[in-house]
Amino acid sequence: DVAAAVTQTHRTPMRAHAVSRAQAPRARAHAHRRSSAMTSPARSSNSRVKRAKTAQSSADVVASAPEVGALYTEDYRVKGLHVRDHFIAVPVCHARGDSNAMRVFFREVVTAARGKLTSEERKSLPAVLFLQGGPGFECAGPLEASGWLGEMVKEHRVFLMDQRGTGRSDSEIVHPTLNRDASGHPLSYPRHWTDKNTSPAKAWAVHLKNFRADSIVKDAELFRKTVLGEDVKWTLLGQSFGGFCITTYLSFAPEGVKEALLTGGLPPLIDEPASALNAYRKLFERVQTQNRKYFERFPYDVDRLYALYVQLQNEGPRILPGGGLLTVPLVRALGFSNLGTAQGMERLHYIMQYVEIHYADEEIVGAHLPHKFLIEVENSFRHFETNPLYAVLHEAIYCNGACAIGAADQVWLERVGEDLYSAFGEPESDDSLRRAFTGECVYSSFFEDIPSLRPFKAIVQELKKDKEWPKLYDTAQLAKNNTVPVACASYVEDMFVDFDLASETAAKIRGARVWSTSEYMHSGIREDGARIVQKLLSFVRDEDPIR
Repeated sequence: DVAAAVTQTHRTPMRAHAVSRAQAPRARAHAHRRSSAMTSPARSSNSRVKRAKTAQSSADVVASAPEVGALYTEDYRVKGLHVRDHFIAVPVCHARGDSNAMRVFFREVVTAARGKLTSEERKSLPAVLFLQGGPGFECAGPLEASGWLGEMVKEHRVFLMDQRGTGRSDSEIVHPTLNRDASGHPLSYPRHWTDKNTSPAKAWAVHLKNFRADSIVKDAELFRKTVLGEDVKWTLLGQSFGGFCITTYLSFAPEGVKEALLTGGLPPLIDEPASALNAYRKLFERVQTQNRKYFERFPYDVDRLYALYVQLQNEGPRILPGGGLLTVPLVRALGFSNLGTAQGMERLHYIMQYVEIHYADEEIVGAHLPHKFLIEVENSFRHFETNPLYAVLHEAIYCNGACAIGAADQVWLERVGEDLYSAFGEPESDDSLRRAFTGECVYSSFFEDIPSLRPFKAIVQELKKDKEWPKLYDTAQLAKNNTVPVACASYVEDMFVDFDLASETAAKIRGARVWSTSEYMHSGIREDGARIVQKLLSFVRDEDPIR
């Protein structure tokens, strides 16, 4: 039992590298045990001197072989906020009760005025866990007390979780490296992997299945029991994929949840074992609508897009400055995060404006693609360098007992009848324009065109072969036994999470209330987060009763 192990091992620190004065001349961050973390931050001068002798940067606390449950903190201030950083060691594989451990990172945020509270006094504040969208993204570090965070810290202490394999939560553990030994395998094995009879690609596939919502929830529960206490429940707030994680949390660990707030994050078709196909079929129509809106707003981009297509047909894929390939599928994928978010269409238009059309006898014959355009295209996919799980596990979030890998390619062929290299942007073709840019789907071409994803190509092929996937949702628990108050912000024009399917899911969660609105796109929590969380809190606390 991992929870029991925590109580016995949390006083044993992770192994850490020593930090010399040359390496960290001004290091003020301190890694220390939970016993010191849970005392008052207002310490005596003697205590500060004692701690200074053993000070080391928390960045140098490595998880090469951490004890499960080891906890470290660092305190600092930003504008209007006091921040306390925590590291907790968790099993790499919860299902096996794995002795191999990794670290997961949480930021605890309170108002600056509450930064002087002792740890005992902090316990009186209700706790909130924020679950970031993704999959595969960490929480952004807070810069000031504004937006949804500024609203929530008025009455709560908020924990920002870097989900396993992201940010400061051992993100290096999900990056395969090229093998340099004589084994003949192109990839090295994952850390701690001992079975050399398995191919590295297969080993990585098995390893990365530990980075889905079920494991994220178990990490959160281990942290809650260790830091808040077994009997203390917290409020969950989840954006997009964070809402998927909340639905998993409500399925398998509802005893830790006081109330749940989901923003654009009701997972579709939770009773299907592999829902990606049907989810993407619905989203295909949403993306077509966004394409139509885009070209109505920026009609000159019709010719620019077609000129770009003609140029790629004339000369073939263009090698990008960073080694990637500018192909038709990659151009289509510029819609990935731009078509359905606030200011996204504007960002896409400003990229397209760099395309210089070439004419001959008033016919479009190609385009000049300046260096700035090529860099902007690369920057649109730069996040995969640090956050590969967003691509590798994108379809795995729909594996709810069966495999859903490959659904994006399948739905495209089904709807279009041609592959992603087919013509796009012909000015006279409405059908071509409606499918010019793709939405939030990861296609197999990504693992060829984007350099940082190439090492994962064989791994994704192994994931696609895997037929054994743990369930992510317990529909009986949600429909019949849920007692946790649940409120959801669901966006009518959402391109990432289909509104109709989200409504069906809400109806399958006992007691869930939904605020349906067309005021925001999928990124509503960034646009008007304070108002959105106020509304949802009024729902779960019955301040705005059912009418």
